[in-house]
Amino acid sequence: MLKYNLCFIRKGSQLLMLNRHKAPLLGMWNGVGGKLEPGETPYDSVLREVYEETGIALTEARYGGIVTWEVDGKPTNGMYVYTAELPAKYASAYETPAETEEGILAWRPVEWIVHPDNQGVAKHVRHFLPPMLAQAPCSEYRCVFRNGRLISCTPLPLEALYAVSASGGMDAQP
Repeated sequence: MLKYNLCFIRKGSQLLMLNRHKAPLLGMWNGVGGKLEPGETPYDSVLREVYEETGIALTEARYGGIVTWEVDGKPTNGMYVYTAELPAKYASAYETPAETEEGILAWRPVEWIVHPDNQGVAKHVRHFLPPMLAQAPCSEYRCVFRNGRLISCTPLPLEALYAVSASGGMDAQP
């Protein structure tokens, strides 16, 4: 099981992004999420993390796949990635920018987030986020980093590697 989750919350053509106050990715924009707690499913974890970091109580999130990474030749871990629509009850009340313990939350246009010249967004996001927002079939996005630089991000179909449960968790096939 992977250790982390991440969620991108959509409001029209914008996503709620977090500019992180802490490492990893200090000063970079990314979705919201965090670590799974012992015994917690990835789906339950992402709902909890979104609420803790934003105050938004999601009632549903769409599982988009996983992102794994290798750093300087060593596989390290990965994360479950979800997308969600901002619930209607927050549409007029959720104003940004907003300072939180984790960082600064702000709505950012999708085009800005995935633009190849944008140096302020976590480098692998522009590779896995567009297919997930388009609700493409779930994939694993294997990211390879060398000396702090993203070398590659390869999408691999998940159905060949995993069975995805209804709650967004995954069970490895024997």
